[in-house]
Amino acid sequence: MKITVNEFAQSSLPLPVIVHSIDMVGYQATVIIEQKECLLVGPNGRPLRYSSLMQMREKLSTLPTSSVVLSHQSAYDEMINQPIKQGSNTLKVPLSNELYPDPAQTTLSS
Repeated sequence: MKITVNEFAQSSLPLPVIVHSIDMVGYQATVIIEQKECLLVGPNGRPLRYSSLMQMREKLSTLPTSSVVLSHQSAYDEMINQPIKQGSNTLKVPLSNELYPDPAQTTLSS
């Protein structure tokens, strides 16, 4: 299933988004609608892709998102000849809706 950026922008409810990190391609997004992942596409029907995570986040900041999660699957285990794992090695990291945090507000804990 697909959803265009324009259809997503017209959504009456904020929806969760997963940004997929794709090796050698960059980032593309899926929108969760009724527990199903729908590929986010541009007006031309092609997947919306950006070469940097910040570009994707900037685009998503204009859309009604309830949450944004970065998802990455690593081929590293296979590359170093590790045994096949029973479960997924997908790393999922929640991303803040705040694009450019104020450095004065950021505190480091020791």
